[in-house]
Amino acid sequence: MRERVNESHEGKRKVESQQPIMQINWQRSRYVYDMYWKYGKISREVYDYCIRNKLVDGALMAKWRKPGYERLCSTYVINPRNYNFGTVSICRVPKHALGENQIIECPITGCRGCASGTGLKNLFGNKYGQYLAGIQIRRERRAAIAAAEQEAELMATSAKRKQDDIIGLSSKEAIWAAPDEKDAEDDDDDIGGGSTHLSADHLRTTGNIQSSPNKKSRQDELSK
Repeated sequence: MRERVNESHEGKRKVESQQPIMQINWQRSRYVYDMYWKYGKISREVYDYCIRNKLVDGALMAKWRKPGYERLCSTYVINPRNYNFGTVSICRVPKHALGENQIIECPITGCRGCASGTGLKNLFGNKYGQYLAGIQIRRERRAAIAAAEQEAELMATSAKRKQDDIIGLSSKEAIWAAPDEKDAEDDDDDIGGGSTHLSADHLRTTGNIQSSPNKKSRQDELSK
């Protein structure tokens, strides 16, 4: 607001230099109005504080509560003393009463039509005609949805990791004896089996050796 008041008016008509100020006043007031009445994001104390300290246009906000003035751009345009013949601004003329494809604009506020009913969403056709409260609420909702999706994705990833860990543990081979004990048992089996085979061979060899003298003595007796 201060920048618009202090900026140079060179090359502009007097009414054109006032348009940004009127539009900023509307946008700032509309933001507080919507945040309280439409979205319930601020308290009544904050709402009254803004009006009491003239941070917003209290008279304009009061008009928005009345039928037929829901989209009013300024209290200036409905004051008959500001216009010839006791009329109001052309921006207050309903759309159906205008000619087909007729473009209008209030020279004081730059409004292109603020009568009730169907009409242009953006009253001024620029950034000052945007409904900032609605933009903020939509951004917050998108951020909340994105945060919820991210949290759900993290939870799903964590659950999958836990499931993979459980499957990995259950697929491992069960150990029934300590490795040292198992190796010791294998060594005992090898030693026992080897000693058995050696004993049998030893017995066969010993038997052969012992049987040789007996066979020789029999041959001697037969020769006699």
